[in-house]
Amino acid sequence: MNKTKHKKETKLTNEDLVFIFGPEYTDFKEKIIPNCFCTVCTPPANESATIVNYDIFLNDLNDVILRGSCSVCKNPVGRYVETGEVEEFEKRIKEVRGKYVK
Repeated sequence: MNKTKHKKETKLTNEDLVFIFGPEYTDFKEKIIPNCFCTVCTPPANESATIVNYDIFLNDLNDVILRGSCSVCKNPVGRYVETGEVEEFEKRIKEVRGKYVK
């Protein structure tokens, strides 16, 4: 059996997230946080779920991952945001990662 090793994710603070997104953080907060998919709530209502009580991670591709729970049913939900290939985020991500990876 071939096991793929995944690089460790780096846990971030909300301040790190604000820094990474810069002026686009408001859009992130208004468009990403309230638009998650909950396997329990979303299909019947056909609406998005809001992620709450989430932890923020940066993966080895420099993408942001949110892991938390649905604001309605408390079911675990997550959100993956592809930030690693966004040129304007690259420098800020590198700076944030430098705080945690020595």
